[in-house]
Amino acid sequence: MATRSVPQPPFSQELLADLHADNVDPELGAQLWPAVRADSDAVRYLRSLDEVTTRLRTLRADERVVHPMPEDVSERLAAFVAELELGEEPTERIGTVHRLGATSSDDDAALRDQRVLGNGSEPTASEDWTERIATPIPLAQHRSRRLRWIAAAAAVLAVLAGTGLGVQLFRGGDVTTTAKPTPTDDQLGDDLTPTAALAALGRNDVTGPLGSRPALTRCVAAAGMDRAVLGSMNMRYQGKDAVLILLSGTAHGKITALVVGPGCTTGDPQVRKVTDIG
Repeated sequence: MATRSVPQPPFSQELLADLHADNVDPELGAQLWPAVRADSDAVRYLRSLDEVTTRLRTLRADERVVHPMPEDVSERLAAFVAELELGEEPTERIGTVHRLGATSSDDDAALRDQRVLGNGSEPTASEDWTERIATPIPLAQHRSRRLRWIAAAAAVLAVLAGTGLGVQLFRGGDVTTTAKPTPTDDQLGDDLTPTAALAALGRNDVTGPLGSRPALTRCVAAAGMDRAVLGSMNMRYQGKDAVLILLSGTAHGKITALVVGPGCTTGDPQVRKVTDIG
């Protein structure tokens, strides 16, 4: 019987995000955790994902977010949750954010402590990372709930798209932007604002050569980016047909908006614009 190799450091951001969200095979996850817990860079990245979760949970209770979710976004999320209730996993992937929407902050804190460091302090130079990291909660324990956290995360970020809070979320600044309707493909035009870009979050309805997941993956790789795809949609950019692809950012709390030509593929990325949001 062939033995499946286990990834070794340095770990990719996408792999760590999947592991953090229980989005890997339980057997593989059990093999990965010891190596991940012993890698300081991986541990720091997992902590950054926890920070994103905490900030999003704080935003959920923010009284400044008073505008309704755009109708088309609400419909997409309702359909997504309906699939979850039927016990089916969606056919398209949405960016992973772990434990969003939990009812108890104490439970969340306990989970983060067990999954990553055991407390909020950094280990000293004389300490082994593995001595300070508690045994993680078994991956299978939260597997059945992980997609609900993903859906909740998508809902929060969709609200940001409707209220114009996207750029301010991780800066802590005052927000005065008024709500705008979610743009449609025809409304995007040439002005790729954060609100317009975030309209693609959770969508994967591109038509044409980039209509399949493998083609989209090849395009992102051709553009020199090894990131998780958070959404994609058709758009018009500088008067021409284009495709907007949302990717996980280069730093936690950021999203990268990549605009490419519809023929983007290996050897011909057709990159038209790259913008970081957040």
